[in-house]
Amino acid sequence: MITQRVTLNSDLLLQTISAILAIVATLLGNKWIKTKNELLKLTKLTTKIATALKVTSDAIEDDKITQEEEKAIVRKWKDVIEEAKKFIET
Repeated sequence: MITQRVTLNSDLLLQTISAILAIVATLLGNKWIKTKNELLKLTKLTTKIATALKVTSDAIEDDKITQEEEKAIVRKWKDVIEEAKKFIET
C-alpha cells in the first residue's frame, strides 16, 4: 500500500515536471525565434551601414567625388535609412 502511494506520487511528480518542462521549452523556443529574427535584422542593418561607409570612403579617397560616386553614396545611404526604418518599425 505504501509502495503504491509512493509510486503514484512519484508518477504524478514526474508528469508534472514533464508538463512544466514542455511549457518552458515552448516559451523559450518562441522567445529564441523572436530574438534570432531581431538579430538577423540588426545584422542586415549593420552590413548596409558598413557598405555605405565603404562606398563613401572609397569615393573621398582621392579628394574628389564624381557624379557616379555621388549617386552610389546617396543610394547606399538611402538603403541604410530604409533598413533602419524597418528595424525601428518592428
